[in-house]
Amino acid sequence: MKILTASLLLAAVPAGSALSTDYKAERALRFEIETELKLETTTMEIERDGERTDAPSGGSSHVRRKEVHVDHVIEVKDGQPTKVRRAFESVGGKSEVEFGEQTRESDIESPLEGVTLEIVRGEGKVESSAVEGGSPPAKSLEGHRTEAFLDALLPEGEVKADETWDLDTDAVRRALRLDVSGALYPPPERAEGGGEEGGGGRRRGGMRGMGGDAGLLSRAEWKGTAKLVSLDHDLAGTPCAEIEVKLEASGDLPEPERGGGRGERAYEPESLAFPAATSTYQIALEGKFLFAVKARRPVSLELEGTARLERQNEMKRGESTMRIHVVQEGAVSIKVEVAEAAHEEK
Repeated sequence: MKILTASLLLAAVPAGSALSTDYKAERALRFEIETELKLETTTMEIERDGERTDAPSGGSSHVRRKEVHVDHVIEVKDGQPTKVRRAFESVGGKSEVEFGEQTRESDIESPLEGVTLEIVRGEGKVESSAVEGGSPPAKSLEGHRTEAFLDALLPEGEVKADETWDLDTDAVRRALRLDVSGALYPPPERAEGGGEEGGGGRRRGGMRGMGGDAGLLSRAEWKGTAKLVSLDHDLAGTPCAEIEVKLEASGDLPEPERGGGRGERAYEPESLAFPAATSTYQIALEGKFLFAVKARRPVSLELEGTARLERQNEMKRGESTMRIHVVQEGAVSIKVEVAEAAHEEK
């Protein structure tokens, strides 16, 4: 009997577990995403025609974004959502920039604030349309998926404790909401005369060209790993899979296209004829992802880390040359909370 009992116990212990979100019609999940990027200028060097000149001291950029949306699953096929209504309760944030003695604060707004999208996945394509709350521009309807963005961090198939799997660039961008950054915060339409707010070419966002608009995170080439730490992490009585996440990105930061997004060219004076710039960056994030085992849904993601951006500018006007060397360093924080929500009949 003891041998039989032991055998039954061993059989009851799974060799591994498959972690996947349970999609069923009328299920609703509420996602609250907060992203924060703060960079301090640690180096500012200016050289004119080979001679060092005084440079402004200090400088920083601080961006905080918050997105809250509720996914209402309408239709499911083969375990995957094929129609979802995504209600954006709030999308926006704050941007604060200091440069020398200048300070600028601005609100970050989104055309998806208060809008509900209906996202439908068909054969080989996904289409989105606004069904409530307004008519956002076409750009804001691009890139949305029916499944939850945190699914990108889950392993394929069964996984055991201490097992690790790789996260490619696409997976990381999905998990951090960077794949829809252009939809949530599309650049404003350029007014005639080249400006972004009219008024003779005045640039909206002023001094945000060093990543103050969180463009650094969106344009970086990411990679990472995820490791299953345990399947029995207790969170207020809810058994969760605890997954350790480590992400990194480094390399040359591509220059934005001429006339690109807001604030992207703020450090390029209009009067200089041949601006040339090179930028390199390093970002490292790590933290914990919790996934409810029985409820089969994501619970939370917390990532903390550092960022470093180095930029070299060379600008010419006539026979004169100016070189600028700037280094910014700081912290990155990303937090996601997920909860069950009441399903709304449509």
